[in-house]
Amino acid sequence: MAESLFSASWHRVAQLKPRLRSHIEINRHVYRGDVWYVVQDDASGRYHRFTPQAYCLIGLMNGRRTLDDLWHSAGEQLGDDMPSQDEVIRLLSQLYRVDVIQTDVTPDIGELSQRRQRDQQNRLLAIFKSPLAIKIPLLDPEPFLNRTAGLSRWLFNPVTALLWLFCIGWALSQAAYHWPQLTENLADRVLAAENLFLIWLAYPVVKLVHEFGHAYAVKRWGGEVHEMGVMFLIFMPIPYVDASSSASFRSKYQRMLVAAAGIMVEASIAALAMWVWVHAEPGVVRSLAFNTLLIAGVSTVLFNGNPLLRFDAYYVLADWLEIPNLGARSTRQVAYLCKRYLLGLSDETSPAYSRREAWWLFCYALASFVYRVFITLTIVLFVASELFFIGILLAMLSLYNMFGKPLLAILKYLTMDRSVLHKRGRILAVTLGLGGLLFALLFVMPVPKMTLAQGIFWAPEEAQVQARSNGFLQQIEVASGQSVDAGQVLFVSDNPQLEADLAQAVGRLKELMVLYQTAIADERRNETGMILEEITQARATLARYADEQRDLTLRSRAQGAFQLALPVDPLGRLIPRGTLMGYLLQPGDYRVRVAVGQDDVESIRNDLQGLNVRLSEQVEQELPARMLAEVPSAQKILPSPALSVTGGGQFALDPGNQEQPEAFDTVFLFDVGVDNLPIQKMGERVYVRFEHTPEAIGFRIYRNLRRVLLRELEF
Repeated sequence: MAESLFSASWHRVAQLKPRLRSHIEINRHVYRGDVWYVVQDDASGRYHRFTPQAYCLIGLMNGRRTLDDLWHSAGEQLGDDMPSQDEVIRLLSQLYRVDVIQTDVTPDIGELSQRRQRDQQNRLLAIFKSPLAIKIPLLDPEPFLNRTAGLSRWLFNPVTALLWLFCIGWALSQAAYHWPQLTENLADRVLAAENLFLIWLAYPVVKLVHEFGHAYAVKRWGGEVHEMGVMFLIFMPIPYVDASSSASFRSKYQRMLVAAAGIMVEASIAALAMWVWVHAEPGVVRSLAFNTLLIAGVSTVLFNGNPLLRFDAYYVLADWLEIPNLGARSTRQVAYLCKRYLLGLSDETSPAYSRREAWWLFCYALASFVYRVFITLTIVLFVASELFFIGILLAMLSLYNMFGKPLLAILKYLTMDRSVLHKRGRILAVTLGLGGLLFALLFVMPVPKMTLAQGIFWAPEEAQVQARSNGFLQQIEVASGQSVDAGQVLFVSDNPQLEADLAQAVGRLKELMVLYQTAIADERRNETGMILEEITQARATLARYADEQRDLTLRSRAQGAFQLALPVDPLGRLIPRGTLMGYLLQPGDYRVRVAVGQDDVESIRNDLQGLNVRLSEQVEQELPARMLAEVPSAQKILPSPALSVTGGGQFALDPGNQEQPEAFDTVFLFDVGVDNLPIQKMGERVYVRFEHTPEAIGFRIYRNLRRVLLRELEF
């Protein structure tokens, strides 16, 4: 039924003479082709958006006309679109609540006092809702900004924009060129005590310059900045400015530039830090430049540059999409969909003004909620790992704000709101149905379960052909992939020093034999015993040199297929003793050695239902495989550097061990058999999939969450 044009309560407000307060300004904006009017409250810094129909009434409020006169005047202008008296009363109430208007009636002092108390309570409640981001206002930067306003015109112009693009492009190219040096042992370098101190010093300075970027962008287009303070973000003091006056700018591109100014300033700082890092000598200055580069990059990617959190990029996205108040309206859009299609409340109105806007609101609500949960849990786990009790308290507050409070609000709405009382049967059915469906999806319906790992083609130690003597490689007698017989020559090397030592040993033995014969002839019995001992040692030395010379010609120990393991063009190079030169493989030697983390090893041991592999060069082809054995003991030494993160694998290396590369966490090794493997693939990467019994996803979530808590909090 259509709403009546007249209201039974109209006589109570018809003779009021409302007028806008002196600190109110109205600006005309265009969003997605529709005209809106933004009411700017200079006293509180708040902004309110109204339709042209509402503006027809608000614009006429001068304190001389009664509300009844305003309604009739609006009716003459709007015709069939004129608001009903109830709509006018609701508009008047809304304007009064946000302190935009005053009337000729003496204000209720008690009500004003209650409003102030309510505002104070809301500020305290905001701290409770966001314990990881607490704002403390300190000063008004407007006088300083006015004295330096010329800087804003110098910073924001086309020439500076081109220079900025050039600097950022250069910095990105340098980052790509020096990427290995920038990321080498990153965790160890960042978490070192002296480095954390440098980060603690640099971070507030970078953020202070960041905030002044916002402030000067506001001044560039005539706005004002009246609040500057400190925000404790995860207990780290960070400067902030209130740049909300940019909301009054008519051009969305000006508003976007104000929001993006901080990111652009940080990018400039990062470019300068990159220049210093490239040209400075190792020392404090270079370390400070590296940390500044790290701060500007990480904070931009995770926070300021991410539109899913309500920082700089969020406002850029909202203005680009021309959807003001994107976050709150996306939440209301989800609430509307639930009320409209789950509860069947046909009178509900969508906060979206078009189908495309509704789609944007829904997608943003879903994506931002998931990312907000992820980043909050990450921060809470980090804090809890360092400060356990504070972390647990933050976890409880965060879980309440993310899940508990919305659920309580939904429960209160479903049980106490009059608009849904007649839908209790449907509410009960929907609640039970959704609850049962969610329970079934989480704890009843099995889904495929698998463990993905990487390995390399591996040969047992007895199949390895190693150099048995130091020498310079002269010939490779067998091609890789060729079948060889037992005793067949594989490699020929020479060692001039060994030949000289051998000749010297022969000469020494001959000399000792002559001395021995002379001593016998002269009957010098005391000397013959000593000479015999030297002869024994000389013969042992000669035999050792002879064995080493014989080992310069390396022969096959058995029949099999040979695979070369030396690098390209090895001829003429010195091959030290023990160097892996190739493999001599029997049919049973073909296997894959797989490295698995501690989180997955129990599933592989106790619940292996299937196994297959994919070659790195033919990932589209799946090969059946079988489990052969588990290497008896856990270890940290990887079978190959290719399985480390730096080699494209899954395991981070321990930065504290420079002598021998080791995995940061314990690794478990399994040998997997694959038939008909080409031996040319020995040592190459293999992707392995272990299949397990299907399991409901809820049990997996519980197990993974428990594992994370045990690992991070060290229960």
